[in-house]
Amino acid sequence: MSTVEGPWSAAGRRPAASPRQDRWTVGVDAAAPRSPWGGTAPSRLHAVGDAGLVAGRALCLAPVTLLDPALWVWPDDGDEEWPLCWVCLALTC
Repeated sequence: MSTVEGPWSAAGRRPAASPRQDRWTVGVDAAAPRSPWGGTAPSRLHAVGDAGLVAGRALCLAPVTLLDPALWVWPDDGDEEWPLCWVCLALTC
């Protein structure tokens, strides 16, 4: 039994976050969708979890470009210009 405490011991571990405390990184569509009326449609904001940070994928598995977490907060920054992905919203609520 080790008497040295550190991040590997139970005393040094942070408590597990509850689902309500999860922090999501915000990503935007990697490729802007085409609008049926010509041009591009507004890009959607997506929630990105820990695994998606490395893979570049949102919770809905869409390819995303990550946005600065200091400037963008999921889901608070969604609006008409930057609509939220409905699948990501359903998975995070």
